[in-house]
Amino acid sequence: MNSADVFEQIELMGELPSLPQSLLKIQKVATDDRSCADDLANCILKDQALTMRVLKVVNSALYQRRGQEKVRTVRRAVIVMGFETVRKLALGLSVFDMMSKLSRSPWLAVITRHSLITAAFAQILAESTTTVHAEEAFVTALIHDIGKVVLLECSPAAMDEVLADLSGGIPALEAERRHFGITHDRAGRRLSARWGLPVQLQNVIGDHHDIDPLSPPKNLDPLLACIVFANAMSRFTFEGKEQSQEYKILRKAGRSLGIPSNKLDQVYSRVVAEVENLADCLGMDMGDLEEFGAVVNKDGSIDVAPRSMSEEEISARTAQQLKLYRQVGQGLASGQEPQQLVNLILEGAVEILGFERVVLLEADRENHNLVSRYWAGFAAEELAHFLDLPLKRSSGALALTILEHRDFHVPDALNPAYGPLAGEELLRLAQCRGYGTAAIRTTDNNVWGVIYADGGAKGQDVSAEQAHELSGLAQQIGLIFTMSRKSPV
Repeated sequence: MNSADVFEQIELMGELPSLPQSLLKIQKVATDDRSCADDLANCILKDQALTMRVLKVVNSALYQRRGQEKVRTVRRAVIVMGFETVRKLALGLSVFDMMSKLSRSPWLAVITRHSLITAAFAQILAESTTTVHAEEAFVTALIHDIGKVVLLECSPAAMDEVLADLSGGIPALEAERRHFGITHDRAGRRLSARWGLPVQLQNVIGDHHDIDPLSPPKNLDPLLACIVFANAMSRFTFEGKEQSQEYKILRKAGRSLGIPSNKLDQVYSRVVAEVENLADCLGMDMGDLEEFGAVVNKDGSIDVAPRSMSEEEISARTAQQLKLYRQVGQGLASGQEPQQLVNLILEGAVEILGFERVVLLEADRENHNLVSRYWAGFAAEELAHFLDLPLKRSSGALALTILEHRDFHVPDALNPAYGPLAGEELLRLAQCRGYGTAAIRTTDNNVWGVIYADGGAKGQDVSAEQAHELSGLAQQIGLIFTMSRKSPV
């Protein structure tokens, strides 16, 4: 594979001029202060597929209230969801629909997630300065890595080799040159020129890796600066050996874009909520918290918290868990009451995993709230009924575990980087340093309820091992639910 092969592929991709043109029209309406709901609606209506997607989102559970009639017009969608939300939705869908039509590779999801996170950073940086329009920064960040889609479409096998090189420590651009003869930024510039995108946009796509965020030139183009720093910040880990360099980049971003240090500090407290909201609107599954590792992890690890146990301790605890699982299996085989088996598991969470308080809650979907059913540990009963919170996003990770069908680990929960994820009401009631949640799924993958566990009021934080093992116990309860053919309640 060489650069000539890539250029040939770009010529084929250039046969899709309507996609970026639709994107540009929506952006123009969105950035015009004189635009109204009708202007945005009329722009969206020109794209039938986009119209259907907007109506689908506005009629989803995220926006619908009980008894409310379905939204049947885009104009009404703009009123219900808000101009800003529909604007981001339209722009995001346009970009990601464009990407999906260009390539069907499974790696596209990785590019999409990175683009979304970078776009959130870019928008927040732009909103903190008067030199860049937030809308322009948002859209540019969404498509800054379009060249990676080009490389994917040219040769998925070669991209696999690039990724293998990355895992071996070879820099990304060097790996791309080795296997494609060209880097994704240059390929992106070529495609954006083929599409006839604005020259400034072409330059940002093509030059975003030419600028060292640690040594940016004076009088750097503000839009390019915004994307360069957003791209760098989206990959921050805050690991000990990297912290000094990353804080230098933050300071460079502030100087280059004219952002006061106090506003820079707020960037990370806002970005998690921004990414979550964007993902919701786009109908994306952001996966585990490792997707936001650069934002919320204490050390950048995919475990979301540092490990605190030796291999010997882990082995001993694993043996205890296996013994517990055998007891559960024997109880199921002998017809033991589900409630007894659930209590056995929750006690194991305390005695084996070391949690201070463990509470099992059922999802009462009819009344849209959580209902505490079982608990174990010191002062767990006192906490349990306070956790009967509404089943909605503002309740934090406890409700999100059910709504999004995934588990959460929230170490150092008072860290502002978590935004609404931690749940203000939950933290006020629990008064803990951190907590973990695990979804209780049945074999048909329905989520019946959630396990909440922490280290006690003002006690120890939850470790990575505990968070992983809590999911294992939740699986056992899901098995009890399925095998006994009745709820453990």
